[in-house]
Amino acid sequence: MKRIPIATGMALVLSIVPLTGVAQVESLTIYPAGTVITMDPSLPRASAVAVSEGRIVAVGDVDDFAAWEAGRDVSVDERFAGKVIVPGLIDNHLHPFLASIVLNTVWITPQEWQVGDMQVPATRTHEGFVRRLEEELAANADPAAPLLSWGYHASWHGEVMRPELDAISTDKPIVLIQRSFHEIVMNTAALDWLGLNTDDIGIHPDVELGEGFFSESGVDVALERLVPYFFDPERLRAGLDALRDAVHAGGITTIGDMGVGGYLGLQEEAEVYQDHFGDSRTPFRMFMVASPATMLTPPAKPEVDEFAAVSYPRVFSGRHVKFFADGGFFALNMRMKYPGYTDGHEGKWMMAPETLEAAIRPYWNDGYQIHVHVNGDEGLDVVLDILDRQLQERPRFDHRFTLHHVGISTNEQLRRAAALGVVISAQPNYLWALGDKYAESGLGYDRASQMSRIGAMVRNGIPTSLHSDFTMAPASPLWLAWVASNRTTANGTLMAPEERISVEEALRAVTIDAAFAMGLEDEIGSIVAGKKADFTILETDPFEAPVSTLKDIEIWGTVFEGTVYPASSTP
Repeated sequence: MKRIPIATGMALVLSIVPLTGVAQVESLTIYPAGTVITMDPSLPRASAVAVSEGRIVAVGDVDDFAAWEAGRDVSVDERFAGKVIVPGLIDNHLHPFLASIVLNTVWITPQEWQVGDMQVPATRTHEGFVRRLEEELAANADPAAPLLSWGYHASWHGEVMRPELDAISTDKPIVLIQRSFHEIVMNTAALDWLGLNTDDIGIHPDVELGEGFFSESGVDVALERLVPYFFDPERLRAGLDALRDAVHAGGITTIGDMGVGGYLGLQEEAEVYQDHFGDSRTPFRMFMVASPATMLTPPAKPEVDEFAAVSYPRVFSGRHVKFFADGGFFALNMRMKYPGYTDGHEGKWMMAPETLEAAIRPYWNDGYQIHVHVNGDEGLDVVLDILDRQLQERPRFDHRFTLHHVGISTNEQLRRAAALGVVISAQPNYLWALGDKYAESGLGYDRASQMSRIGAMVRNGIPTSLHSDFTMAPASPLWLAWVASNRTTANGTLMAPEERISVEEALRAVTIDAAFAMGLEDEIGSIVAGKKADFTILETDPFEAPVSTLKDIEIWGTVFEGTVYPASSTP
């Protein structure tokens, strides 16, 4: 068949003479590229992709597509010639509402950050942290506005509690959100502003009002009062807009919200997401997972079942549910086996083991995919024991029981996890952000250097993906892949090089294996005929660049269900 160009420009339109008797059908767009990395082992490389109606029609060389061109309006889009097409990158664990809150605060963090136009310098001392608070207070001219800050971490900034915050200001409410959102600190003015006092909230094991300190489940007490402020319509809209920009800049075409229902309720949050992310401004889809245990009024299972049926084109749910085992990694609240912590403190349970098991059982028995937040090795033992008992009581095949984070584990635990059929969504950034500090105090060098033991997960054959838990890490799958394949810390220390994974394994972890953890591998995660036409466009081939530069590869933009979204444009 002869192709006759009938127009010039960025997209070259071709006139195709239809075969006799073949009806005119939908259009076909062909994207030639410098190379196409498919993440499909049967056809790992190609030079072009053909797309129609938002789905992939064919993968291979342009000359291979002749059979698909008959009877169609065909165009060849040359924008990606010389560039690298990879499957649309996936971040299967972040929290859009939490991120929208953090993106509306003042960032004072131990490491440097850049999010959009915001550049944040590193603040690593107590004196520096207090000085930054005082500077922000002086710059805040609105007497009615509280000072909300994110990024506080006692390992660098020391203990900054209510008395010291009162010394900074007795009039202006000051709220410190700890680096992982597992702790909040307030001054007296903030407690008064929110009506948080003993008479009102009673005695809570994770609240120390004298210190203005809320941790783990106590954070929910503070958030109940803070959410109306955070979710003022204008403030919420600005935060979600900033999140959309951050996700797109990271080359991400699918995100997973692993914790819906903790702020407004299941259906209410779904409606907010649909209202904000449900149109063509948003170049990604959102998969929502209910987290009933985090809700102030935990829903009955029928309500979770109803939520599981939510299905908008870009915002949807499924038969998945998430629970929590032990406490936050950045807060050193994970539950640890002997020898525990270097200072002798104990971690915390977010859900007591017996409560966690009772909460999981009805969803396991009803065929839900279970997701569990777990950080410490004692926590991991408890969760694996629970899974083992569920399998004994009610065997299931392809259950994909998914462990999230898995900061501290042993090789033996991961071998057992593989035998039980688990899936892991790992957090590699723990090592980069915390490895050096926790080696000095908290865990000791050997366990700190071996945190995020991703190499062992892969060696044991566990389907392993990487997530940002944004803002625990940048919303950048290439950053996560870089950490996992290099294992260097923010200080440049190489830790447990045996736990590095290859570039191939790292890319699988942010594409096809990330899709597998959500049960979406038939639709996304690789460039294969029939799947959604989701691509991330890179300027450099990650297999040809030095592994040390993986995080620096420039992202040209994305294609989401066949629509091109350049990174330089606002969706």
